[in-house]
Amino acid sequence: MKNYKQLSVGLALSLLCLAGSNAFAQSEGDLPKNAVAGKCYAKCLIPDQYETVTEQILLKEAGSRIEVVPAVYETANEQLLVKEG
Repeated sequence: MKNYKQLSVGLALSLLCLAGSNAFAQSEGDLPKNAVAGKCYAKCLIPDQYETVTEQILLKEAGSRIEVVPAVYETANEQLLVKEG
C-alpha cells in the first residue's frame, strides 16, 4: 500500500512538473526568426494607434489648352457713293 502512495505522489509530481514547464514554454510561432537557443525572449503587445489626418490630394494637374473661338458676323446695311454726279 505504501508503494502505491509513493508511486501516485511521484506520478502527480511528474505531471505537475510537465504541466508547469509547458505553461512557460513559448510556441515556435512566437519566437523571432533569428532566435538563439538558450536565450530568453519576451513578446510585448502594444496596441495599434490611429490618428485622423486631413490632407489635400492632387486629382488632376493644372494644364493649358487651345480653345478655338468661332468668328462672329453681323449684317449691316450701308449706303456707298458709287458715282458722283
